[in-house]
Amino acid sequence: MTKHNHAKKPHTPDIIKGFVSIAAWQFSAFLILFLLVWVNEFLDISALLYDTPMTPPDLTRACLASAGVLLAAIIAVGHTYVQQQQLIFGILTMCSYCHKIRISEEDWERVEEYVGKRSTAAFSHGICPACYEDAKKEVVDSPESKPDEE
Repeated sequence: MTKHNHAKKPHTPDIIKGFVSIAAWQFSAFLILFLLVWVNEFLDISALLYDTPMTPPDLTRACLASAGVLLAAIIAVGHTYVQQQQLIFGILTMCSYCHKIRISEEDWERVEEYVGKRSTAAFSHGICPACYEDAKKEVVDSPESKPDEE
C-alpha cells in the first residue's frame, strides 16, 4: 500500500478571514489619507513644519483632495476584489486518485492537458525518490518477481 501526502486544503473561512484582513488594512490606509487631508487643511502642517505663515482653510481644495482619495480607494478596493474573485474561482478540484482536474460536473482532464491548454508550460515526467522506493518495493514484493517454488 502506498502512502499519500495530502496537502492541507485551505478552508473557505480561512480565505474569507484573509480577505477581511486585506479589506481592513485598505480601509485603514485610506481613512488615514482622508483624515490627513482634513487635518492638513485646518492645521496647515507645512506652515507648522517650515515656520511659514498659515493659510486659511480652503474647503474646496479639501473636498477635491478627499474626492481624489475616495476615487483611489474605489479603484484599489475594486482591483483587489477582482483579484480575490480570481483567487476563489482559481481553486481547482483534483481527483485524489488519478489527479485529473474537474472541468465541469461531468468532465475531467489530465493535469498535463489542462495546464498545456492554458499556459506555455511543457511537461517532462520523472519519478521522485519516495515514489521510486515505493515502486521498487512493489516490484520486489510482487509474485512475478519471486522464483517458483516447486
